[in-house]
Amino acid sequence: MAKKILIVDDDELLLGIYANNFSNEGFEVLTARDGEEAWNIISGGNIPDVVFTGIIMPTMSGFELIAKMRSDPKLANINVVINSHRGRPEDQKLAKEMGVDDFIIQGATTPAEAVRRVKSVVGVEGAYKVVIVPEHYDGPALMRLINKQQGTKCEAMPGKNIFLEIEPAENDKFKIKISC
Repeated sequence: MAKKILIVDDDELLLGIYANNFSNEGFEVLTARDGEEAWNIISGGNIPDVVFTGIIMPTMSGFELIAKMRSDPKLANINVVINSHRGRPEDQKLAKEMGVDDFIIQGATTPAEAVRRVKSVVGVEGAYKVVIVPEHYDGPALMRLINKQQGTKCEAMPGKNIFLEIEPAENDKFKIKISC
C-alpha cells in the first residue's frame, strides 16, 4: 500500500516539483499551500504517513502546524520532515525539540535525495547503488568474495567500475545484484 505524504509549501513551483517526485516514487500525494490548509486536511481525517513542510508560509507557519499536530494525541505521532530554504541553526534546533524526523535544506539537497530521506523516515527503503573501484583499497578482495558467493565472474580491471545494488530484504538481510 502506498505511503501518503502531505506536502506543504506556499511556492507553487516547488510544490509541483516535490509532488511530481514523490508521486513518481509511489507515494499518494496530498498538497497544501500553507499550514492552515494542511491542518484542515489533517484534522478533517485525511491522515498522512508523513508531512513534508516548509517553515515560512502565510496564515500558519510550518512550526505552528507541527505544534498543533503535536498537541493532538491522534496526530502527535505523524512523521514530519521540514524542507527549508534557510537552514538556520535556530530552526534546526527548534525542529529537533519538536520531534521533527528530518530537516532538509533546499539548495543543498536535491529533490531525489529528499525523496530518499523521506522514504527512510517512513520505512520505505529502496535499493542502494554502490560503486566498487577495483584498483583502490579492498576492491579486488571484495570482488573475489562477491564472485565466489554470488557465482559471478566480474573481473576487477583498472579503470572499470563495478556496481553493487543492495536492496533491503526481510529479516535484516539484503539482496545484492552486481553489474560489471
